[in-house]
Amino acid sequence: MRMSLTTDELPRLASPSSIAELSELMARAHAENRTVAVFGGGTAFDDHPPASTPGLLIDLTSIAEVADHSSDTIRAGAGTRISALNRFAAQSGREILADLPLDRIDAGATLGGMIATLATGPRCLRRPRMAETVLSVTIVAADGTIARTAHGLHPDLDGHDLRRLVTGSWGTRAIIAEAEISLTQRPETQRFVWIPGTEAAADLLVARRVPDAVNIERPPGSPAATVVLIEGETDEVEAEVGHLVDWVPGATPCGEPEWWGSRARLAATIGVSVAPSFIPTLIDAVDRLETTIGYPLQLRGSATGSFELGVGAPESEPGVATRVVLEHLRSFGLHFIAARLIHAPAPVWDEVDAWGPQPGRQGWEELKALVDPRGILAPGRGIAGI
Repeated sequence: MRMSLTTDELPRLASPSSIAELSELMARAHAENRTVAVFGGGTAFDDHPPASTPGLLIDLTSIAEVADHSSDTIRAGAGTRISALNRFAAQSGREILADLPLDRIDAGATLGGMIATLATGPRCLRRPRMAETVLSVTIVAADGTIARTAHGLHPDLDGHDLRRLVTGSWGTRAIIAEAEISLTQRPETQRFVWIPGTEAAADLLVARRVPDAVNIERPPGSPAATVVLIEGETDEVEAEVGHLVDWVPGATPCGEPEWWGSRARLAATIGVSVAPSFIPTLIDAVDRLETTIGYPLQLRGSATGSFELGVGAPESEPGVATRVVLEHLRSFGLHFIAARLIHAPAPVWDEVDAWGPQPGRQGWEELKALVDPRGILAPGRGIAGI
């Protein structure tokens, strides 16, 4: 796409092939006060409340050049598929340092999308979050300004970290156009161990050799179990697997579960955060809820306390079950459980209190007003609907 800033009519859908063209599009949209939404692979499009149809929808998948690739970092356009970055990195025996959800990668997720949605995979115990592995970003602001520092986004943000401002912002503060991220050595071997129940999970978090993942899966209508991932050099991994089998009652080596790296997705999905010590209480609550409301519930997440709770319900009334589950979880208090809706059919968002308590809302609103005073960037798509 190549357009004239002054003569061509601004389209409803555009696919810029460069950061300069993206900047031009945004300058036009800003001048015409058009709302804007961007997408890459579209793998998280339904993970926040549906927004009204934007005045301009921008497909970033053509901004996909891998500009730089070393043994420790890779820099690429925001529209580059994560699967493509993995292939580039694998050529030198490396992989992306941050762990990312495999189901989104398989569905075509892009670099910009993973950063904007703060995506996290199952190997979060010994790997940093995405925000901590982004070394630099180039963004396009609401008015079309191209910036590589927070000061470039807005003078009042001088001294702030631009990476932190846009990571997890869901495209509501600026559009990520390019990023440089860290790589790490690919593990030589990966082995999985299945453990019945969840009693061992807390001890594994403080074990002499903390596993690379300690995940909990509670399928609908079934007891919860723990799955551990050990990765590294083959001899070390085999020794650690043997230690776990000897140390933990019922521990058994297993293959990679088919659900590994996938999000919990039933009719609706609730994001749940708890302290690790509160996980048994959470599982008991899910068991009771499933029995009481009669809908299947699927709990999946890390022993660190970050979970997704899938709520299965007839299509005619998914909002009822979702509301009951949210209200029950929140009855424990924010100190014990934080719960918010992250995925649901469009009508459900209007039927429930999707976000719950929002202690930081005023600060988020002030930041949004600073960087996007006209509110044209993905209105309603950010955390707490900002």
